[in-house]
Amino acid sequence: MSSENSPMVRSLYAWEVQEARRVFAASLQYERVRVHENTGWPDSVNQLGMRLKGIKSTVPVHNAITLGNHCYFPVQLLVDPVPVGHPDHGSFCWLIHELTHAWQYQHMGWRYLGLALYAQFRYGAQAYVYGEEEGLRQRQREGWKLSNFNLEQQGDIARNYYERLCTGQDVSAWLPFITDLQQGLS
Repeated sequence: MSSENSPMVRSLYAWEVQEARRVFAASLQYERVRVHENTGWPDSVNQLGMRLKGIKSTVPVHNAITLGNHCYFPVQLLVDPVPVGHPDHGSFCWLIHELTHAWQYQHMGWRYLGLALYAQFRYGAQAYVYGEEEGLRQRQREGWKLSNFNLEQQGDIARNYYERLCTGQDVSAWLPFITDLQQGLS
């Protein structure tokens, strides 16, 4: 097995912390987070879950899992930042989603894990759907806070905010919810 495919555990790189601060500000204890790369079991858990749900996939789908402050990825993430628009930029956006789960753990304790699993079992792939820009604007009008969204939706709100911020798109619909995140309001 080559070293680039060997399992590896590391702290966040300085550039990852700098970029993640654009989403989480000071509300995430970055030094506590560990990234586990080239760890195959998250994919195995995903495949088992799909089989149990009767879902057949012809395309292998990678899956990451965050347990507490530990983010497990089946692949190696970026060592250095890449420009926005680069095909690998999406892997950092994936890390933003998983860091949201570490944030949830840091602010809610282990209760976050039960809530995240509940959302996945109850809603399946729909657990991540929050309505994008129009959905967020509607939820704002209804007085929603970040805590009204399930934990997978929160992860994708953070991911999509970061993606849009990097590409210079309007993020105004995301800002009230990202402000909740930055203020540690779980």
